[in-house]
Amino acid sequence: MLKSGTLITVKREADEKKNAVHHGSRFDVYAEDERGTIYDLEMQNKNHHDIEKRMAIYQGKLENQALYAGQSFSERRQTVILFLCDHDVYNLNQVHYQLSPQLVGHPEILIDNGEPNVIVNLKGDASRQATLNQEMLTYFNDGTVTGKFSAALDRAAREVKNDAKKEENYMTIEEYAARQSAYARKEGREEERMETIKGLVKLNFTKEQIIDFLVQNLNLDQQEASQAYNQAMATA
Repeated sequence: MLKSGTLITVKREADEKKNAVHHGSRFDVYAEDERGTIYDLEMQNKNHHDIEKRMAIYQGKLENQALYAGQSFSERRQTVILFLCDHDVYNLNQVHYQLSPQLVGHPEILIDNGEPNVIVNLKGDASRQATLNQEMLTYFNDGTVTGKFSAALDRAAREVKNDAKKEENYMTIEEYAARQSAYARKEGREEERMETIKGLVKLNFTKEQIIDFLVQNLNLDQQEASQAYNQAMATA
């Protein structure tokens, strides 16, 4: 997991949604440490299969604060997006995943752009983790306080629950409805796509023919079409 300095600034529900046209972001927890690293901590309790794209949006918002006017690019502050998920995004039973860009054709070369993205799988095997990580995972899974770190988390959680002004920063009903509608449309399209693929299989189309059909008729690229085919076959 990432190592950081002592947190010196913490803001809960930091709102960056200032534009009525473009999609804004509302940070669950915004923090900075003594080294100047900026953090955004997010909770995710359902897999909408868009976490990488969400991370990119949040990184874009943090970038506005990562470099002051007149500074060189080498002085850019590190910005960290940390998602706590109660599901295993990649189904590899790891407690955490760190996403880093690679040089195409040379996966051994990692690109350090100062934007680490970390996904914590709260349902992962904590027994293989350091004591501090075990304590955090235990607390987020069942609320049990087992040490000083989880006690601090519990106090912070209680403060949020008791904050009389928290309603001002929560997602509005309109924002929630729009997001759920978008997810519903996406899930509906995916269900229709699955049925189309299964129907073509029954007509004895080959995998290559089905992928070509998806590319030509459903506006998918080759990779998306192949993934859709594999998903449909896994649930057949």
